[in-house]
Amino acid sequence: MNRSLRIALMNRSLRIALGSLLLAWVGARAAAQELGEPLCGDCQTTGRIHHEYNGKELELEAGATYCSVFMDREPDLLGLDWRVCPKCRTPSAQARARREFDEEYQLRAQWLKERREEVDKPAGASFEHIRTAHFQIAWDIPEIKVGRRVYRLHEAMHLYAERMEALYQQLLEIHGITERDVRSTVHRLYLVDRESTSRRVGNAVMDGGFANSYRKSLIGPGSKLLCYRNSKDFPRDEDFHEFLVHTVSHHLHNEIDQCNQWLAVRYGWVYEGLAHYLEIRNFGTPITWCSRETGGFQHWKGQNWEGNVKRAVIGGADPAFQDVIQKANDTLTPMEHQFAWSYIDYLMWLDPKKMPKLIGYMKGPQLPTRDALKKAYGLSIGQFVDGWKAFVLEEYSTKSVKGPRVRPPKDEQ
Repeated sequence: MNRSLRIALMNRSLRIALGSLLLAWVGARAAAQELGEPLCGDCQTTGRIHHEYNGKELELEAGATYCSVFMDREPDLLGLDWRVCPKCRTPSAQARARREFDEEYQLRAQWLKERREEVDKPAGASFEHIRTAHFQIAWDIPEIKVGRRVYRLHEAMHLYAERMEALYQQLLEIHGITERDVRSTVHRLYLVDRESTSRRVGNAVMDGGFANSYRKSLIGPGSKLLCYRNSKDFPRDEDFHEFLVHTVSHHLHNEIDQCNQWLAVRYGWVYEGLAHYLEIRNFGTPITWCSRETGGFQHWKGQNWEGNVKRAVIGGADPAFQDVIQKANDTLTPMEHQFAWSYIDYLMWLDPKKMPKLIGYMKGPQLPTRDALKKAYGLSIGQFVDGWKAFVLEEYSTKSVKGPRVRPPKDEQ
């Protein structure tokens, strides 16, 4: 989240708080006058005294619902920006403020207690926790380095929370959908620094240990992802970030239309193609593989996926679409991963707003790919293949290009 957006969120929160304070003041003043109580100059007869935080702190916390670091700094407030007026001259206002304070304080205390009992206690380690609109993150990575800047634990946790929310919003935008089109699951991420710690967390919250050396993922209504930042697999922050974009996108696409595992089981080309599409759109050449995938990290013919696919189409060496679409995600070969991405790249170029319909037909009635393509895009298998090959020959380059590649939809070119 950039600085201007943070400031805008902070200013919006301040306006809302001031508006609420004004309403409380008007109501409390009227009630006090009706009861014949004296007015209070300390709190303007609201029963509340505003608590001032550091501006930089508020800017950092703007996108978070709860943050354990921020809450722990003042345990008597747990992040609340007001306290009960201690010498209020208006008893009814003070009593009402006390009830409201206790209710909100208890919600925060309960959240903090649940997070520590779920994660910290079984792991035998101290985690920090953050809650945003769509994610709940447990974090113990001491620091990350982005370019030349080092983010310490608290800032690093917020940065990843912001990145995940940005990914969520990006998914909505590129598919042309809204919150109404996805399920309301809160995704729980456990992002840890050591394998020993992650194994203890895995045994406590993920029904056992790891699916492989570094992560375990549970997709569905109880969406969870556990990953430790293995320096061998993720030597740079960008590598860890890209891995999370790929993996979390599986969780997010699972929320479109309804929650189930059918994309992975019956439509592996869509499941993996969408994740690789977001990798390439945000970073460039995919580097990510998942525990259920057999070839995601191995590059067939090298790292120039566009060039690899185009040369195969020109030489008539591309796999049969009808064969690829029969496979689950864990049986796709390294070559088929690249073509799965290309099929999705074509459909997103053709009309990204039809992709949620395709996903819905696959996850709901579980239509064969042939029927889902026809209903969502109006294409037969033959029309899809012909259109895709023409797209590859026209749009792809055999020259290697570094960095993110964003291809505007056909109707925007």
